[in-house]
Amino acid sequence: MPDSGNAEQIRMVAEQVADTAISRFASQHPEIRRGTVVSEIPAPLKWAAAVVAALFTAGTATLAFWLFNSVSLMSVTLARMDERMANYATAQEARIDQLEGRVEGLELYHRQGPVR
Repeated sequence: MPDSGNAEQIRMVAEQVADTAISRFASQHPEIRRGTVVSEIPAPLKWAAAVVAALFTAGTATLAFWLFNSVSLMSVTLARMDERMANYATAQEARIDQLEGRVEGLELYHRQGPVR
């Protein structure tokens, strides 16, 4: 049966060894003392990200401009189509009135006979 004094000494030595190992590891790895691991992003990768972000922004702005321009042109086109349809409807009404007059004249001719 081991002596309780020896067990206590072994435990103290083990704790000292563990403390020393932890201290050495912490001195070699300062990021652990801060509580966070910081990774440095390489400069070319930062520049590439900035270029991609700029291109994305330019593309979004271009898309918005194109969409606004297309809607404006569509509005003008619809206004012109509406105007043409109104003119077409007016022309059709005039043509129908003219045809009705001609039909009435023919009906009158056939009912009464030729006028002398």
